[in-house]
Amino acid sequence: MPFINKTKLRHLLRPDQYTSETQYEDEMKRLLLPAWHLVATTHDLPNPGDYLTFELLRQPVLLRNMGGELRAFLNVCAHRHSRLMKDARGSSERLRCQYHGWEYNAEGRTGRIPNAQCFRPFDRENARLQQFRVATCGQLVFVALTPNGSALEEYLGPLYAGWRESFDAPFRFAGSWEGEFDCNWKVAVENALEDYHVPLVHPKSFRTYAEEEQCSHVLTDRYTTYTRAIKNGDTWFGRAANWLIRWMGGTRTNGTYEHQIIHPHLMLAAADIVRTATIVDALSPTTCRFRMYCFTLRGERNNPAAQLVGWLLRVFAVALGKRVFREDASIYAEIQRGLAASPFRGVIGTREERVFAFQQFVSQGCPRSERPPADSDFEDPSALLGSPPLPPSPMPA
Repeated sequence: MPFINKTKLRHLLRPDQYTSETQYEDEMKRLLLPAWHLVATTHDLPNPGDYLTFELLRQPVLLRNMGGELRAFLNVCAHRHSRLMKDARGSSERLRCQYHGWEYNAEGRTGRIPNAQCFRPFDRENARLQQFRVATCGQLVFVALTPNGSALEEYLGPLYAGWRESFDAPFRFAGSWEGEFDCNWKVAVENALEDYHVPLVHPKSFRTYAEEEQCSHVLTDRYTTYTRAIKNGDTWFGRAANWLIRWMGGTRTNGTYEHQIIHPHLMLAAADIVRTATIVDALSPTTCRFRMYCFTLRGERNNPAAQLVGWLLRVFAVALGKRVFREDASIYAEIQRGLAASPFRGVIGTREERVFAFQQFVSQGCPRSERPPADSDFEDPSALLGSPPLPPSPMPA
């Protein structure tokens, strides 16, 4: 059957785990800090000297194209602690501190230092920038804040090859958007893992959720996948769509849609003409940032007709993506307000079983707060619901 669980599931996280400062700090340390973080696309840094600055888990980060190679540093000068760069993006010939002009090379070592004789004897090792790991998957750029840990390919595991293909030619960057919201980061993630909310939250875009027979789930401790098989290849519209996709250089799937999450906060959505990569950044116990990168089929550069169709697909995909983004944003604060006042345990339906898998990941990753809600925690114990454990699901080949 399409859904793995056949009965309702227990809500593993208590409402206070979406508001607690202690829970937030535990998640930052145990779940988010060890992760790889999607921060940009190669489109953002095409030329040597191009750079981006941003905050990542309360750390100021500088990502720079250093002679064709991407490098990431703590955006703090080793001299007297100023931020190296202040602009969100830009381009410069040299990596030079805005305060006193100390310059650094691609390894983070000091280069030119104004009036350098003032610093004799000079300790170059202790005047070196703190560097972070950088890796790419297709056109996506990731940063890891920890000096040790799994490589990106290992972190994405069996999904790595599919992600690399999804965000490489013939797909090209179409646009990106983000927003900061008054909700815990887990609220935004959980919303993305189920379609049960679609009829009310997305009445003008998706409108309704798919029938169970069209859907399937893969549930593992590291990631989950939702697949919706539309199977429209036997209709005239489906045949025409498949022809168009092949003509644009894509691979036909008869309308299959797939959504994946790599726990804790990295998501992919893939359809025939569009791919999106999403990450949810935790900003505080009750605020988060949701960022989305969109890629579309754009056609061969030497085919003007395909380029025109690709442009139209890009406009359509970006407009739809932003509409869905706004629709989801309309409910986040309402969920957070409810969590702050809720006396209920909560319950998860089989259509929402990917939420259960995510909550299980959070609970197991933060063992000090993994106690599931007990009957005594709530007002009406007689009405509370239980659930069976999450069954195993095989890893895809």
